[in-house]
Amino acid sequence: MRRTLALLVLALAPASPALAQSNRGAFGLDAMVAPTTGLGFAYYVTDGLSLRPWLGLGYSDFNGFYASAGAQLRYEFAADAALSPYLSASAQYTHNGAVPTTPAGSSGTARYQQMTFESNAGQFGGGAGLRYRLSSSLALFGEGRVMYTTFPTGSYGWSSVALDENTRAEAVFGLTYLFR
Repeated sequence: MRRTLALLVLALAPASPALAQSNRGAFGLDAMVAPTTGLGFAYYVTDGLSLRPWLGLGYSDFNGFYASAGAQLRYEFAADAALSPYLSASAQYTHNGAVPTTPAGSSGTARYQQMTFESNAGQFGGGAGLRYRLSSSLALFGEGRVMYTTFPTGSYGWSSVALDENTRAEAVFGLTYLFR
């Protein structure tokens, strides 16, 4: 009986705190569903600090189909816990279909207003979220962020709300697979 108990303890010892493993130097794969459908990668610089570049595609009633490339710097406060709050800073470049805009300084009420068409935008913002680790390598995340855009973009579907012409609040949901 003692021998069986000792073998059982030895077998379970390496498997014990799977969630408490260090993330430093680990790579991950992110899949996001809002506001753009995107695929990205994660690299953990430290246990809590990660760099996350991504590519995305989406559709908006305001400007049609669009593609984006971006990066996020994320800091998780309790990286080894199952539930971890985090803060993030994001920057992205988006290529849209042609979006009509009015020239700077105009009110849009002139009878013969000259319109310009913008198709590229830089976006910058920050947010806060929550990551829930399902296992040592699989996690769900949800984030609220505010993004500033270099030209008026409106809102992107159900997960985005325009705060003003160039600023919107958005909800981001996703799944991360961490390679171990």
